[in-house]
Amino acid sequence: MRTTLREVTSADLPLMLAWAHIKEVWKYLPTARHGENLTWENHWRWWNSREQRKDWMIEVDSDDYGFRPVGVVIGNLKSGEIGLYIGETTLWGHGIGLEALKRGVVQMGNLGFERIWAVVHPKNKRSQRLFIRAGFTKKGKGRRRQDLYDIDLRTVVRLKDTD
Repeated sequence: MRTTLREVTSADLPLMLAWAHIKEVWKYLPTARHGENLTWENHWRWWNSREQRKDWMIEVDSDDYGFRPVGVVIGNLKSGEIGLYIGETTLWGHGIGLEALKRGVVQMGNLGFERIWAVVHPKNKRSQRLFIRAGFTKKGKGRRRQDLYDIDLRTVVRLKDTD
């Protein structure tokens, strides 16, 4: 299965909102923890307020699943924070998240970041394992008592995005 990233466009918003309505996806998203309602208006407002963000659609191409978007890598251009979610829950556990996170790290490095970080809900064991496998180190607690992970890109081998 081949995993690639492309920039999110406004055409992706309906699919992203549909993924956010999946309970297993929604419960660990920051908007869920802030009590925000999942409405089209809130989603559109979020899209138009994202000046300091760069988001990439995760796409897969395989004989079994075809070519399709399956999730999102989220990059905060102001702080160097990265995050992701796989909206296609039937594809959890297939290595897509790890490959997408590695590609997102490369993208953030290409944007000039030397260190990037992530916060992970303390109950989200799958995401915790993902960041560790991608080379992040747990550093303690971050905002809202979430687990804080970071990676120093100056100490890791630079990966080249071949796409």
